[in-house]
Amino acid sequence: MGKMIGRWLSVSGFAVSSLIVAFGLAWIALYALNFSYGRWHDVGHIGAAIDKYGPQNYYRSGFGETTKAQRVELFAAINHSVHRDGKGLDQIVYTVPGHPTQTLLTTDEVLHLIDLAHLINKVGILVVIGFVLWVLLIIYYYRWGLAPPSVLRQLIAVLFVIAISIMVLLLVGPAQAFSKMHEWVFPPGNPWFFYYQHSLMSTMMWAPRLFAWIAAEWAVFTVVFFTILQFSVGRLIKRFRSLG
Repeated sequence: MGKMIGRWLSVSGFAVSSLIVAFGLAWIALYALNFSYGRWHDVGHIGAAIDKYGPQNYYRSGFGETTKAQRVELFAAINHSVHRDGKGLDQIVYTVPGHPTQTLLTTDEVLHLIDLAHLINKVGILVVIGFVLWVLLIIYYYRWGLAPPSVLRQLIAVLFVIAISIMVLLLVGPAQAFSKMHEWVFPPGNPWFFYYQHSLMSTMMWAPRLFAWIAAEWAVFTVVFFTILQFSVGRLIKRFRSLG
C-alpha cells in the first residue's frame, strides 16, 4: 500500500509539475506572439467592435480611426509593460489625423494593469517552483532506475482536467467566470471592470471575448508543450543511462 501511494504521489507530482512548466512555456510563447492579437483583431471581429465603440468613448477621441497596425502596436506596448511591473503604461499614446496625441489608458486602467503585472509575477514564482519540482523528480527517476509516468496516461489526465474546466466555464458562463476571477485575484476596491464607453483598453480587447480566445489558444499550447516535455524527458533519461 505504501509503495502504491508513493508511486501515485510521484506520478501526480510529475504530471502537475510538468503541466505547470508547460503552462509557463505556453505563456512565454504567447507573449512572444503578442497573444495573436493581430489574428483575433480580424478573425474575432475585434476591429468591428472598435469601429462601433471607439467613437462612443467619453474620455478619448479618434480611436475608431486608428488602423489595425496601430492597434497591434498599442496592444504590444501594453503586453510589454505588463510583463515589466507595469512600467510605461501611462506613457502609451496614439495619434490620428485631426486629433491631438492622447494617452491610451486612464488612471484606473493603469492601476488595474499594474495589479495584473503583480499577479503575473506571482504566477511566475509558481512556475519556477513547478520547474524545480519537475527537475527533482527527473533526477529521482534517473537515480532509482524508474521509468517516467506514461505519456498517454498523463496526457489523458491533463485533457480530462481541461475538459472539466471548459465544461465548468460553459456552465458558469464566460462573463460570470471572468467577473468572479477578478474578484478573487485582484485587491479589493481596485477597479477592474470598465464599460466600453469608459475604456479604450476594454474596447480594443473587446473584453472579455479576447481573453476567452487567448485562454483557448493557451490551452492548446500547454498541451503541445506538455507532450514535448514528456517525450523529451523519456529520451533524456534513456540517453543518460546509456552513457552511464
